[in-house]
Amino acid sequence: MKRIVIMATLDTKGEEAAYLRDLILRRGHEPLVVDMGAGGEPRGPADITAAEVARAAGADIETFRGRDPRKREAATDTMIRGAVKRLRSLWEAGQVEGIVSLGGVTSAVMASSVMKEMPFRIPKLILTSGASLTGAHRFFGPTGVTVMHSLVEVGGLNRLLKEHLARAAAAICAMVEAAASTDERAEQKPAVAMSTNGWVELCAQRILRSLELGYEVIRFHATGVPEVVMEKLIEEDYFCAVIDLVPSSITNERFNGSRISWPRRLEVAGERGIPQVVAPCLVNAISRIRDGSQEEAAEMAMRKHYVMDDLRILLWLKPEELKDMAAVYAEKLNKAKGPTKFLIPMKGWASMETEGTDLYDPDAIRAFVDGLKGELKPEVEVREVDANIESEPFAEAVLAAFEEVTVAAGACRLFEPQTEG
Repeated sequence: MKRIVIMATLDTKGEEAAYLRDLILRRGHEPLVVDMGAGGEPRGPADITAAEVARAAGADIETFRGRDPRKREAATDTMIRGAVKRLRSLWEAGQVEGIVSLGGVTSAVMASSVMKEMPFRIPKLILTSGASLTGAHRFFGPTGVTVMHSLVEVGGLNRLLKEHLARAAAAICAMVEAAASTDERAEQKPAVAMSTNGWVELCAQRILRSLELGYEVIRFHATGVPEVVMEKLIEEDYFCAVIDLVPSSITNERFNGSRISWPRRLEVAGERGIPQVVAPCLVNAISRIRDGSQEEAAEMAMRKHYVMDDLRILLWLKPEELKDMAAVYAEKLNKAKGPTKFLIPMKGWASMETEGTDLYDPDAIRAFVDGLKGELKPEVEVREVDANIESEPFAEAVLAAFEEVTVAAGACRLFEPQTEG
């Protein structure tokens, strides 16, 4: 039997949670009900009570009883923190195989906040009447959350709600069973994470073709959230090495660009001692969503830029700004405990940034390289490559560096990369 956690506010959804519990039990799985309701007394039994959840967060549930709107935010935050702590403990003990929640918007917000902190391996499902609400995309997270839209309010059992609950039970049970049947990690090739985007696509394809016989290279598009997913999976030991071609969300965060991931970007692999090869695709540029404003026009006038389409634009940093950014990247790379190499393509950091174009700025590249070398600890090597990032010589340099760091770390399977042609 696989244990499936049911998250619900039993003070308002007790009957519905009990119905879902019975459906899961009939499908041969073991339900475990976690009460997230802080406002009133529960209307059904819980395996982990609201009082226990609050206590895990260092609070007394009686503080929040009575539905005082002034206490709602504090109650929600407390129950989220307590649930994360309790479910983490259950996961570490091997007692959680899946998580499902039911309710309205508040329940979905609480459940998604908890689910985002749980490992990717755990299937997660939210049944909510708020799936069509503006901003509901926030229910999804970097550890894999599936959202099921309830067309009727999750409140008061009726024939339509029972149908939705039956589908939710079938879905989460099937997800758990599928996760169990596909857990063949011991028989798979060692996995390598690689960040990429369209401006370094040819390089990424060459790397992929060269490594695919000995490794499973899993690509993450560097648009923000996928990079968080990549690093969350690094934390869960999915990968034996990382090829980080596009860490540019760090630059975007500093200049309020449109491709921002999270504060720990480029730190997780280093902290865990995982070997990594890093390249600077678009580290020298800011991604922006076009709005036609005067501010946009002024920034375009003062910066080199590349108009991607009617929606997006790239704006290049000035040499002094790029030198300052070198210190930011160095601070993150200095946390590395495993073999780490930063490869710099001296003839351009994106496919459109080539010699002879206005976007190519060797002085800015040199400013970054010198700044990086001045800040990095000796263990992190900066390797200059006399090529554009999209060229075959740069891809070959990445492959050579990859072999060096994996051998040095004793990680992955020793494998001779395949040369093109």
